[in-house]
Amino acid sequence: MYFSSKRDTWIGLLIWIPILYVVILTGRISLDQGQFDPISTLIVIPTVAFIAWIWFGTGYRVTDDELKIKCGPIRQTIPLKEITKIESTRNPISSPALSLDRLEIKYGESKIAIISPQDKEGFINLIMGKCPTTTVNGNSGKLDGASKKRTTIIIGVGAIITVLTLSGVGTLIYFGSKPAEYTIQDGTLKISGEYGEEIKLSDIVGISIKDQIPEIQLKTNGSGLGSKLKGYFKVKGIGQAKLFVDTQKPPFIFINVKSGLRIVNTEEPSETDQLYNKLLEDWKQNTTPK
Repeated sequence: MYFSSKRDTWIGLLIWIPILYVVILTGRISLDQGQFDPISTLIVIPTVAFIAWIWFGTGYRVTDDELKIKCGPIRQTIPLKEITKIESTRNPISSPALSLDRLEIKYGESKIAIISPQDKEGFINLIMGKCPTTTVNGNSGKLDGASKKRTTIIIGVGAIITVLTLSGVGTLIYFGSKPAEYTIQDGTLKISGEYGEEIKLSDIVGISIKDQIPEIQLKTNGSGLGSKLKGYFKVKGIGQAKLFVDTQKPPFIFINVKSGLRIVNTEEPSETDQLYNKLLEDWKQNTTPK
């Protein structure tokens, strides 16, 4: 007989609200940019699928001689003859249980499994029918004040860590997908956004525009979401360069600075041409002896 896991509503909200946020954010970014981002999709979809597998695929099957526990890809089998005691518990330790209304199953030599069947009474009665020597202690689910406080703290910390982690992933995807913005003012090229910087025109030793960039061999300190690259990368034939580019949207402006090469472009080729012309003009004026 199969018993599905009981699912606490608050656990579901804790899990699915941050995930929904990341999914909506990723979809919104793709719609805003008018193109499919395969890297973000390859990260988000397997993560959602794995969590859904655990959420909907946690349950317990009792056969004639075994208790089979499954939680997503995790499988565990306990011979019924080894079960010695079943106790109610609210132990928040990580286990194949989606509710704090749990059962602690003791079996073998000091082994423990914690589960949360939706039909606790039916589960216990079935086990007792197959294992009459098993004892049941339903009072262990009562927590004293210290235990309740400890459980609340553990749950709270776990909730905070989960929310911060998923929010951080969503934030990184969001800012990593935003194109850099360029401003030329007071003899300085300002690149805004992730890995942004300010470059004095007087530190530039050369500017050119090309329809292709060499092969990107390695990310050394940067972010890459699909074709959008920001930060430091190892470029074939050049070495390390700092990029602010969408590799699928040529042309590319090569800016040779005293501190190293910068390669930039914008979302629209015409805007890249305008940026190049403006930057070249201001650079020449800035470096022309007065």
